[in-house]
Amino acid sequence: MTGRHSDTGRDGQDELDLSLMFLQPRRERGTSGNNPKRENAARGGNRGAQPARRRHSAAPARPRRLRRRRIKRLLLWAAALLAVICLAMAAGRLLGGIRAASRMEREDLPEILAQSVGGLSTQDIPQEIYDRHPQWTEDYLTVSEYARPGTPLGRVKNIFVHYTANPGTSASQNRSYFEQLKDTHERAASAHFIIGYEGEILLVVPLEEMAYAVKTRNEDSISVECCYKAKDGQFTQETYDSLIDLLAWLLEAYDLSPEDILRHYDCGGKKCPLYYVDHEDAWRILKQDVSQRLSR
Repeated sequence: MTGRHSDTGRDGQDELDLSLMFLQPRRERGTSGNNPKRENAARGGNRGAQPARRRHSAAPARPRRLRRRRIKRLLLWAAALLAVICLAMAAGRLLGGIRAASRMEREDLPEILAQSVGGLSTQDIPQEIYDRHPQWTEDYLTVSEYARPGTPLGRVKNIFVHYTANPGTSASQNRSYFEQLKDTHERAASAHFIIGYEGEILLVVPLEEMAYAVKTRNEDSISVECCYKAKDGQFTQETYDSLIDLLAWLLEAYDLSPEDILRHYDCGGKKCPLYYVDHEDAWRILKQDVSQRLSR
């Protein structure tokens, strides 16, 4: 009796639980412990749905960031390239200006130096001595690396005498030969003075500048070219007289002595001037005549 009553109690309880389960809402039944697979599926589905929504919301932002970075890089490269181009153009203009100024300075050097010392005298020659120079004609060569480099002359230590090695040619013809070297590029040659066989004197390279006459002494010497007619290289009397006057003035202007007058032959062994290399006595007489001219 007691056992039967207890069995009846269990059956009644089971029926009650079953009826309650059907009365529960569908969501609660799906999450109850009676169906673990469905519960896990529901939980897994919920966990998987949330990241999917996050990825969907973040996806458009990343391409936009990449595009912005690329645009910034392109702008930086463009700015750097523009800066390099501007610097190159500025450097080119600066270099061109320096070259133009250098050419102008070299071409205007004689005039600039002349103005700095009163418009007449050259280097450190006193004005009163400069005013006593022999009569000459200034006919300057064009500045070029083949005849008149435009290089400032240093302290003058010697006066060199040359001959043109072209018998019968005039001072103007020899001046034209020096001038044409800038075009022919045949050689580099010039002198400060050219004395014609009629005694005319041309100043073709300013005394402030270096001439191409004695290879190892161009930077500290004055050179005088002399025209001639005789085959042995002897100067005409007109050439000789002008040479003596010019040499005497140069010695006074640069505070030198007759012993400072040299032949081209004395520096390098070239037979120039020919007559005064072959006739040593004539060379001694020439220097004596310069001394007498200085003592007047």
